[in-house]
Amino acid sequence: MTALLTVLALLGPVVVHDSRETSPLASVGPRAGTVAGGPVVYERTSGRWRQWWLLFARNDQDRGIARTGRHAGDWEMVQVRTDAAGRPVEAVYAQHSGAERCPWSAVRKRGGRPVVYLARDSHAAYFHPGVRDRMWPDPNDEADGRGLVAIPRVEPISDGRPAWMSWPGRWGGARAGWMPGEMDSPRGPAFQPQGRWSDPEGWARRARPCTFDRCDELGACDGRESAIAVAAPALALLALFGWGRRRRQRQHRH
Repeated sequence: MTALLTVLALLGPVVVHDSRETSPLASVGPRAGTVAGGPVVYERTSGRWRQWWLLFARNDQDRGIARTGRHAGDWEMVQVRTDAAGRPVEAVYAQHSGAERCPWSAVRKRGGRPVVYLARDSHAAYFHPGVRDRMWPDPNDEADGRGLVAIPRVEPISDGRPAWMSWPGRWGGARAGWMPGEMDSPRGPAFQPQGRWSDPEGWARRARPCTFDRCDELGACDGRESAIAVAAPALALLALFGWGRRRRQRQHRH
């Protein structure tokens, strides 16, 4: 039974969307850089890491007051490390420009497969459903886990196979302009930054530690933002006090 569950876990993830998601998991279209319907994950093995790449037609998440950040095309990824016997040991889920790294015991499973909860519009991958606080102007990630559930077909990929893997272009027509927060459409898996493709182990080491279920509610992991909110008025008062003191000193000298 244990061996069977191990095999199932490596067949691919169960992908759970937010109930309000408008751009669900898709697949590569007939040409490089195009997106088709029907959920597929693209699997690659690198050492003891098993990666699954996920493609979406667009990222609809807005950022900040200017409401930038939307772009056509969106590549995401999750990976699982196995031990020498092929048993899953830990998982790393991509979340925007970073990732979260959890032991296999913290991963929810269905039929032995790892479950990936996708945030609405951004497709950031989480280990548990809930709301994840992010620093302003980035919006919070909402992954309620009550949307479409997909057990995607798995297709293997490598550096040059299929042919679209060698295409260096962008998956979508979005190009960042002068407005802060605007984003280009992404390049394909083999051209992703931060070592996601070239150095899975290094990318995993840079991931933040597992939060387990501590960040599944609004404000639960808002420490840094809260600290800034508390400190900002105090810093402003200190600056005002210093300015007033310098002004009085100048007036006294004159």
